[in-house]
Amino acid sequence: MMAHHPSSSFPEYFRKLSTAYSRQTGDSTFNLIYSFLQHLPADVTLNEQSIIHDNAAGPGTATIAAMSILKQEPAKIVVTDCTPGMIDNIQSKIDQEQWRNITASVMDSHELALPDNTFTLTICNISTSTFKDPLKCMQETLRTLRPGGVCINSQWKRFTVKDIIQKAQTSIRPDSRLFNMPRAEFLDDGVLRDMMLEAGFDKADQYVETTIITDEAIEGLREFMCGNFTTSARSGWTEEEVAKWPAAIDAAIEEEKANYDGIKMEAWMVVARKADC
Repeated sequence: MMAHHPSSSFPEYFRKLSTAYSRQTGDSTFNLIYSFLQHLPADVTLNEQSIIHDNAAGPGTATIAAMSILKQEPAKIVVTDCTPGMIDNIQSKIDQEQWRNITASVMDSHELALPDNTFTLTICNISTSTFKDPLKCMQETLRTLRPGGVCINSQWKRFTVKDIIQKAQTSIRPDSRLFNMPRAEFLDDGVLRDMMLEAGFDKADQYVETTIITDEAIEGLREFMCGNFTTSARSGWTEEEVAKWPAAIDAAIEEEKANYDGIKMEAWMVVARKADC
């Protein structure tokens, strides 16, 4: 889950978020990729022979989802992220589970220290909007895939955290500068798919995945929305206005729950294929 926090760089932002990532995303990024991996298009393979790159992996969310489905290690999973705290998290999981075919490294998606034509499957889960140069990152992903390999790239379609925060802002101060996600254009239909084609993929198909966040998971999201990561949404406010923030967030959450029995999040899922030759 990504949110715009202009007072800090992304590496610092994600370093701080790394220890609470799962809870404060309401497990939404896990649920979305886990669900999608369970009903992949017929020509996309995820099995014990797969050689996988979990790219810009956060705390290895897609890796854990894949392992939950496979129940055994595939031939290889390489987990990379530019934030050491995120890699520390997945490395702890690797050590705990004694996984032998899974490695984790700090690595910049713009300059992947990985050989050409390596992976059968790359997963980039809710990360593209955080890249300085998303097109370059996807060209690097293409380079490291084998001919005929597949990239699953997911990005928010309905980033409900943003919507709830904006409702809370306008309920307290209608003139607020609205909180947003970086590169909000990726919310729009076809933008992520078209970028994958521009990067050089031979074919790219777009799907939509949905998750409803409920119960305790909502509390994690609420912590995120009421915490320090969203201080920019209250920039310049009086103490009295800031004090109204938790109640305004709660009201916006209740409105969402009335409509969907929880917090509805949607993601674009783009399946892009490298040419066979």
